[in-house]
Amino acid sequence: MEYTIQNEHLALTVTTLGAEKLKLTSKSKIEYLRTKDQYWNRVAPLLFPIVGKLKDSKTYINNKEYHMSQHGFLRNQEFVVKMIEKDMIVLGSSSNKETLKMFPFEYEVLVTYYLRDKSVDTVFSVKNISNINMPFNYGGHPGFKCPLYPGETFEDYRIVFEQTENFEAPTVMTDSGTLNYIDTVRYNQLKELNLNWNYFKVDAIVIPNVLSKSVKLINKQNKGIEFSYPNFTTLAIWTKPNAPFVCLEPWIGHADKHNTNYQFLEKDDIISLSPQQKFEVTYTITIIE
Repeated sequence: MEYTIQNEHLALTVTTLGAEKLKLTSKSKIEYLRTKDQYWNRVAPLLFPIVGKLKDSKTYINNKEYHMSQHGFLRNQEFVVKMIEKDMIVLGSSSNKETLKMFPFEYEVLVTYYLRDKSVDTVFSVKNISNINMPFNYGGHPGFKCPLYPGETFEDYRIVFEQTENFEAPTVMTDSGTLNYIDTVRYNQLKELNLNWNYFKVDAIVIPNVLSKSVKLINKQNKGIEFSYPNFTTLAIWTKPNAPFVCLEPWIGHADKHNTNYQFLEKDDIISLSPQQKFEVTYTITIIE
């Protein structure tokens, strides 16, 4: 099922499948989110309880082997609408027999979308209802239409960072999807990234320990979006060559390292949630007209 919320500036359409955003449309009828196409069949999935790929799609939790596909299983779960108002919607999903086969913890997830002026907040909340600590990673994966306006090209856009970034981007291994932190690409004094599909011939640009807590995706007229992710540790930028979109992905955690020992608890940036405790994190999209 699809639901639409709106205010005087924006309309947001979401689906109960994965609680995924499908459309974000301005009053002037500009569509900011990508549409599903031959390049990718998602728009803005939620990544839980892993981000990226497990090496060989397997991991060990408490000495038992489990299997999960890329980005976890939440994006394929059917949510129920817990509350809906004109400019806000809350969707919920819980662990079940199928999720417990992949991830041996019981949980309750709430995803809330708020429209505020020209912004939309995506609030992810998870409660551990197991009787032991629950480890997990979490990430967002919104895809933005690029270019936004007729007559533009992908290369007319740039990503402007809040702070100057100096980092070594790990290589995404094409055979396994794991990250190689030995074979890296160095970025120095990066304040603006002029988009070019050549950056994405292999996969994503992964920025570990990102300093910026917001970036702008804007054209030559400085129109586009601002993307804020204050409590995330990693930012990934991804598209496919010739595809008319770019994803800005805030992560807490990432794919397995290429030399992983498969131990889930030893993955980077693991969040450990005590029984009956909640974890909440937000990212925000603001349109710039």
